[in-house]
Amino acid sequence: MAAQDSERDADFREDSGDTEELEPQAACIVTVDVTPGRITPFTEPAEPETQELEADSGDEDAGPAEVDAGAELTLIGIVECLPVRDLTQLSLLIQNEGGSLVGEAEISDFDGEINFTDELVLTAPLEPGEHTWLAVLPAHTADGIDYAEVTTPFRLVVKAHATSILVWDVPTAIVAGETFRFTLGVKCSSQCGPTGWTFAVSNEHGDAIATGTLGDEPWPGTAALYYAQVEASAPAAEGLHDWTVTAPGADTDIPHEQQTARFGVRSVRQPECVISVEAIDKATQAPIKGAKVVVHPYRVFTDADGHAEVRVPKGTYRIFVSGPRHVPYRADSQVAADTSIRAELTVDRGPTAAELWA
Repeated sequence: MAAQDSERDADFREDSGDTEELEPQAACIVTVDVTPGRITPFTEPAEPETQELEADSGDEDAGPAEVDAGAELTLIGIVECLPVRDLTQLSLLIQNEGGSLVGEAEISDFDGEINFTDELVLTAPLEPGEHTWLAVLPAHTADGIDYAEVTTPFRLVVKAHATSILVWDVPTAIVAGETFRFTLGVKCSSQCGPTGWTFAVSNEHGDAIATGTLGDEPWPGTAALYYAQVEASAPAAEGLHDWTVTAPGADTDIPHEQQTARFGVRSVRQPECVISVEAIDKATQAPIKGAKVVVHPYRVFTDADGHAEVRVPKGTYRIFVSGPRHVPYRADSQVAADTSIRAELTVDRGPTAAELWA
């Protein structure tokens, strides 16, 4: 009977496996922190765009990091092992979706429980859209325990660079058919230099007005507002016309969002008369430099002597003159010939304390 019991025990151990003979269970979990850009030394982002994915969890809830096409991104790998092991001197391999190695992050820090890699700065793909990269911890042996290779996918959403367009120096009124100049500038969210960036100007009917290429130097005093001087002819029809700038063109090396900006071009009749304005301080009789003179749709500023001239067709006009610290002056005038106006402006002293508390 005892012999039969021994045989049954042996059979049971053979079928179920003797737990005392099992190999120690060993595993590692890899997570990846992704931060767009390069982390500045001694500065921590307030809320870095971070994702954490476990190799064996199948977690699909963590949002992918967003980065501009071709821009820098910083990776930090985090490795936890069971049993706990110091993995310094090993490296985490980063592969793109094609399986090519794009970088290695050396595991350099172990806090007694968790391993951390150095910061690894890489370049994002150029093609916009979602990309899945892999963080690979190669198979290794530590203290006689074998750890299998761990592969953790992490996602990147690559965006075309955002752009913005500015238009300035457009004259307030241009004689119909005459040539004039204005300036347009384009700025990239990543402050890219415009290598051959093109632009196009069109009217409200979609007809081409002008095309050109942005310059290689930014506008003075700006970091990355690249500009061009544009020459065009004012529309033959009088009135306000709606023009559009489109930039950059589709020929950029790095994908950029194509943007449009609208601006107005006003065509007017040939001038026939000159309105001469003299702006002076009523109390001191001193000339006022930089006073704004508005004779709709015309706008000019006075010179150092307080003088300004506006060339207009014959007609009835309301004339406004305003100084930097003065109460505006207004006059209505029927202009049939050259006209002179002396605008005496009173200093705007504002309400007194008594008036404020009244």
